[in-house]
Amino acid sequence: MRPSVIARKVSFGSVTHAGARMRSILSTVTATLNKRGEDVGRRIKEALDLLALNPNADPFEVLFPTSNSS
Repeated sequence: MRPSVIARKVSFGSVTHAGARMRSILSTVTATLNKRGEDVGRRIKEALDLLALNPNADPFEVLFPTSNSS
């Protein structure tokens, strides 16, 4: 079984549609960062730090910058 399926099963799934959607988004982001060879925890922390400083920033651009500046 895929790790995300196991995690969903042991945590009794998502109670709401919003919860299921959030789990899906987080799974996609972490898998993408992992496939790109990124340190997932470090990258998410950096993104959250940047979003805290600039709440109007685009979360996608913060997580997956188009330039090689980060």
